[in-house]
Amino acid sequence: MLLINKDTTESFAKKQAGGKGYNLYLLARKGVNVPNFSVIPAYLFENFVERNGLREAINEALEKDSFKEAAKQIEEIILKGVFTANEKETIELLIKSFSSTHFSVRSSAGDEDGGEHSYAGQLSSYLYISSLSKCLESIKKCWASAFSERCLVYRKENSINLDRILVSVVIQEMIDPEISGVVFTCNPVTNNTEEIMINSVYGVGEGLVSGLLEGDTFIVSKIDAKVTSREIVEKEKALKGDFENERIIEVAIDKDKAEFESLNEAQITQLCSEATKIEDMYQCAQDIEWAIYDDKIYILQTRPVTTLAATSKGILNLWDNSNIVESYGGITKPLTYGFARYVYNQVYIQFCEVLMVPQNHIKEMNFFLKNMLGLFYGRVYYNLFNWYKLTSILPGYKFNRQFMETMMGTSESLGDEIAERIKPPKFHHSFGSRVRKFLTGFKFFYFHLNIQNIVDKFLIDFHKIYDVYRKKDYYSMSADQIYDEYMGLEKDILWKWHAPIINDFLCMVHFGVYKKLTEKWLDHLGQNFHNDLLAGNGNLESAEPTKQLIRLSGVVVKTNGLRDFIFANENEFLLEALNQSEYQEFYEMVKTYLDKYGFRCMSEMKLEQKDMHLEPKLFFIFLKNIINSGQTNLEEFEKREKEIRENAEKLLSENISGIKGVIYSWSLKHARKAVMNRENTRFCRTRIYGVVRSMFYAMGENFAKSGIIAKDEDIFFLDLEELKGAFEGTNSIQNLKEVIKTRKAQYELYEDSEPDSRFMTRGPVYWKNNHFPPPVVVDQNIELKENEMLGLGCCPGIVEGVVKVILSPEDNLELNGEILVTHRTDPGWIPLYPSASALLVERGGLLSHSAIVAREMGLPTIVSVKGLTKRLETGMRIRINGESGLIEILE
Repeated sequence: MLLINKDTTESFAKKQAGGKGYNLYLLARKGVNVPNFSVIPAYLFENFVERNGLREAINEALEKDSFKEAAKQIEEIILKGVFTANEKETIELLIKSFSSTHFSVRSSAGDEDGGEHSYAGQLSSYLYISSLSKCLESIKKCWASAFSERCLVYRKENSINLDRILVSVVIQEMIDPEISGVVFTCNPVTNNTEEIMINSVYGVGEGLVSGLLEGDTFIVSKIDAKVTSREIVEKEKALKGDFENERIIEVAIDKDKAEFESLNEAQITQLCSEATKIEDMYQCAQDIEWAIYDDKIYILQTRPVTTLAATSKGILNLWDNSNIVESYGGITKPLTYGFARYVYNQVYIQFCEVLMVPQNHIKEMNFFLKNMLGLFYGRVYYNLFNWYKLTSILPGYKFNRQFMETMMGTSESLGDEIAERIKPPKFHHSFGSRVRKFLTGFKFFYFHLNIQNIVDKFLIDFHKIYDVYRKKDYYSMSADQIYDEYMGLEKDILWKWHAPIINDFLCMVHFGVYKKLTEKWLDHLGQNFHNDLLAGNGNLESAEPTKQLIRLSGVVVKTNGLRDFIFANENEFLLEALNQSEYQEFYEMVKTYLDKYGFRCMSEMKLEQKDMHLEPKLFFIFLKNIINSGQTNLEEFEKREKEIRENAEKLLSENISGIKGVIYSWSLKHARKAVMNRENTRFCRTRIYGVVRSMFYAMGENFAKSGIIAKDEDIFFLDLEELKGAFEGTNSIQNLKEVIKTRKAQYELYEDSEPDSRFMTRGPVYWKNNHFPPPVVVDQNIELKENEMLGLGCCPGIVEGVVKVILSPEDNLELNGEILVTHRTDPGWIPLYPSASALLVERGGLLSHSAIVAREMGLPTIVSVKGLTKRLETGMRIRINGESGLIEILE
């Protein structure tokens, strides 16, 4: 007969010791002070059952309707079984080897105390045993306890098989403790992983575990190891060992001890130290039973805390969607996310090439370069630490990371201490890398001098290739032909994205410097002054579709009968109605617009969103909104933005001069240029997404006709790698309909989830981490009235009006001078702007599309307003100040 102790081979212990026994084995191997023990392996129970012919009787009992009757019958069956002479001899030698005269006998289930199942309090333990006969009986009762009513019910509720229940038995030297209890390496009540909770009683801890006795409670901070809370109860009784009768009994506690703390400071400190070591060993929060005898701490057992919502162990990641929510707001389908993740990876590989990072070092960095984005509950997030790692290889990391935070519009800055601990790749500290960083500085100075030529050349080359791909009819091609075109697009355009990324870096630096200079020298002119100077910049490609729409609305108003015709027909049929009408000249104008800008739509970075090529009615919704708003004169529309800029420039000339004026003007000039170039190159990205959308929708139609998927749009529930795998033969699952069905069900659940805009995770990111915001706490430092809200002012102007909340393209998009309120925007929302009197956006930063285009159009705008769409409703009357960011609810 084999026994398990700390010297047993790990593979045997893991298979045969059960949860409790294996944990004791691991603790002992790591040098933790565990009372001497051995484990009777699980196979002995199976041998015992087979040898005594008990299997059939146990199986029959398990078929009973009542688990209570089954448990009682199985215990009687097992107690009738007998041990062999060899088994008795081995067990007798074991108990005689203990230094103590008494020992405990405890059950250890094969699937106990793992991460998924815990039988805490369900399995039997027998304490203060001293005789062989009582030990053998206790072993059989421990085996039987695995078939107790509570255990059987637990197994059924958790879908655990009843056919082969494995149970081992721990025989352990008995400690007769002065004090004992439980220590949690977290606070299981509040789920705080930065606290330790200790419960303690006098005597044996069985009374505490069973709930018979109340114990003292100590809460200890992991940060400074100080006790933050003490709850001391009156301990009138304790459980102690009755050595003669092999049992535990209740005894009274002396009055002088009953009201005092059961643990002193030194014992608390030592317990916390031991508990932390054990938590580090298991890399998750632990529930640890302990005992103190003769001033020595003994660990009796440990198991994971299975109810904990978050863990404090594992690699730390920081997730933030403050800015990216503008491009990928709300639920984003898997295919869009997969494509976006691939694009980001390719773009930042090219950025490293621009920085002259050698190819072998880029390969080292690719782990985080391909993980710049993450996906939680269908929402896209920046993996911020990876962005900081990328920024850390640039010259001037401390300043650049602050500029990066401004550009990305993160909800808060990273603390200096954490930021400095973000380690760049190992090669970054080599002599060669220092030389490369020095040369990179010169290279970016060259880019600074020549950026306009670089961007202009990129735009010319881009449009040559783009015009080829956008004119192709993908619906006339087979799926594999479309895929071939897609791979060509990757090679011809996505792999040649150096110019936009160079400009993005220069924009980050120039805008960051410009904003800092404004705060330092012109802070008295208001927090929105730097935005006013950027208004009316002109030459923004992303604003052109809207300006052209205003021109077309002017044509409608001036053409006799056309306005009545437009409003008399439904949006869905208007394109065909124009085709069959007398207004052929205007029809050709609309066709030209759709040909040039048909890739536009709201949420246009989401490939699943149908654009104006697929849904021409969107064009007519935007057109009617502009006509209703009366903003049909482009010159008048542009007049306001020019006034804002001229007023700001007048203030500038009155408030700064000399060398400061020269420096500031230089900074402003380059910030304007960089922001303009950034918007124009990003608009190229929007165009590419339009082509890719057409490709994927055409593939979806092809797949649906072939029976590969059920509907065209279902293709967006596939990941990019799964779509590629359909052509390259690399998919592990070939039934794509089942994959899509599963994802759809999951995404339906995501609709009811709203994760926080910023959170941290440790270890595996989706489990044991808190992704959701805490209850809202009002910022006491900002004195706001009950009817007021505050955000970031982007474009000045005081507007009083009625709210119109629009959250998605599926909502009613009709606007007629209302204040547009939304969760986030992207360039596809711009056609709505002329029809609104002001714009309020819950998310986004100063360099977001909302802010930049609103400034360009002179539309009073406030972004980054917490709780905006939950508090404001359509029909409410409000007053907004686009400079201060203040919103007042009037009625």
